[in-house]
Amino acid sequence: MIKISILSVLFAVVLIACDQPGPLSPKAQAIADLMTKLEAADLFNGIILITEKGEVSYKGVHGHRSFNPREPLRSDDAFRVGSISKPVTAVAIHMLAERGQLGYDDALSKFFPELPYDHVTIENLLSHTSGLYDVYQETEMRAAFYAFYDKLDPPYTNKDYLEYMIQYKPDLIGGPLEIDRYSNTGYVLLALIVEQVSGQRFDVFIREHIFEPAGMTRSGVYSLLEDRDVPYIVSSYRIDPEGDVQPTPDPNTPRSMYGLTYGDDEMYTTVDDLLAFDQALRNGTLLKPASLNRMMKPPILADGSTARYGQGMSVQDINDIRYVTHTGSAWSFLAYWKSATPDNDHTVIMFSNVRSQRNTFRAVYTAINNILHNEAYDLSGLFGG
Repeated sequence: MIKISILSVLFAVVLIACDQPGPLSPKAQAIADLMTKLEAADLFNGIILITEKGEVSYKGVHGHRSFNPREPLRSDDAFRVGSISKPVTAVAIHMLAERGQLGYDDALSKFFPELPYDHVTIENLLSHTSGLYDVYQETEMRAAFYAFYDKLDPPYTNKDYLEYMIQYKPDLIGGPLEIDRYSNTGYVLLALIVEQVSGQRFDVFIREHIFEPAGMTRSGVYSLLEDRDVPYIVSSYRIDPEGDVQPTPDPNTPRSMYGLTYGDDEMYTTVDDLLAFDQALRNGTLLKPASLNRMMKPPILADGSTARYGQGMSVQDINDIRYVTHTGSAWSFLAYWKSATPDNDHTVIMFSNVRSQRNTFRAVYTAINNILHNEAYDLSGLFGG
């Protein structure tokens, strides 16, 4: 077994100050000091990229891309970023809307007449206000869902997911705009709508219309690759209760768990590519300002409250500062992206390929955000204090 230990020199660290000819900024230095401490305690394995006022102020590469054989991470390595795929899918939908090829008020049944959801719209799917179940969260549906897939040859994809919905027609868990409930299902369907409306396979559309214009050269849809042996995509691992590093997925994982749906998941990218996407969104390369505003403006629910998601991004107002963020996970990959806004002059991108038994990833990006907002943070719980 491979063990996590300081003596094993687990964390080979490279600090790269891109576009930073002089010393690190005070905030970047504080983050670098924090990461040095986390490194010594074996609490982070991954890559972090920070911008301040539009310039990269810190880039830290910590740990290993694989453990068997043991290889250090490289700054241009790609990670699978899970639900950070969703903003990319949302951009594709907004592009098609700008071209007049679909409307935000179009009903789901327009694209899938076999489904009984006449009042669910494109806008509802984008903002997670459709009332559609999420199979990963709705326990009552999970058994039937996995039983359906156990009859198939893995892995299952979007068309299998759609076939399940057509066959079982799950009830909505709430009417459109009556409930604010995160739904992977909505983005699985949005990816199929992109294909149906554009006439292109999903990965081809986003490569031609999003990745290439944004300058994203190491990004793609993992499940749609013909050859998944891509040398710059890192492996993922988990640390078990004994401290051993185990590859993921586990070889004994039930075959029904091998879902490779895209649109909601399955994107891989690098920190530099995701920064390029972030910048292309904000400088008008990808969308018109009105479409970007839609992505970042949560709808008002039927009860008068404000939803948590815009039409493609999570939005939070904390201490009068607006945060536009998204997180993602896939097997043991973890990802966090916080985009700059008029209230918030920095971008944070953080990827990890090792999941521990402790919730260290969220604690680390929370501490980084606190540093960037001149607020105190407390990680003593991670260090046993």
